[in-house]
Amino acid sequence: MADEHTYFVRPVSGVWHVTWNEAPDLIGSYPAQPEAVGVAEMLARHMRSQGKTARVSVAEPEVRRASWGRAGLGAQAAA
Repeated sequence: MADEHTYFVRPVSGVWHVTWNEAPDLIGSYPAQPEAVGVAEMLARHMRSQGKTARVSVAEPEVRRASWGRAGLGAQAAA
């Protein structure tokens, strides 16, 4: 088994997923980034206490735009 562990924190559809070493298995899904990063850091500390290397990789938040304003603007411009 590899002694290197990477925990990934990524935004997916409005929630934050924590995964491990690019595995398809989901460790957890959290509503806020700080909560997800905290879980990943805790897991990384646990691996380090066992003498293994571990790091946490945090992705940038998704850029989200409100869609409610665009539909009305298009209808007004056509009128």
